[in-house]
Amino acid sequence: MEGESMRVQFESWFVQHKVDVVFAGHVHAYERCERVSNIANNIGNGKCSPVKDQSAPVYITIGDGGNIEGLATNMREPQPDYSAYREASFGHAIFDIKSRTHAYYSWHRNDDGAAVKADSMWFFNRYHHPVDDSTSPQC
Repeated sequence: MEGESMRVQFESWFVQHKVDVVFAGHVHAYERCERVSNIANNIGNGKCSPVKDQSAPVYITIGDGGNIEGLATNMREPQPDYSAYREASFGHAIFDIKSRTHAYYSWHRNDDGAAVKADSMWFFNRYHHPVDDSTSPQC
């Protein structure tokens, strides 16, 4: 988790204001994390062990637009427990806001010469519709 120090800095604000999703880039790959908290992290020694927490936002790294150096191939294996989906491929995402309570998110791999949907999730605005919207098994 390259942006771990930033997440530790801002996560209390995200939780307080019920932020549903955080989009980030820089890493040239795609990853969607479970709703995890930094409560159990020890970033000082590099041993991160985030815990599942429904009050935390979903973190999505969408830096897969490409760059001259290529993709971050180290994002393939092993996939950590906090990660719901990850892939080192070129792609794009669609975040379709359906109403004030619902949004549909999908990520599409473009490596195959066509947009292939590889990951998706429904988001429920936690101010108006407080439910567990996780899509993967417990960590």
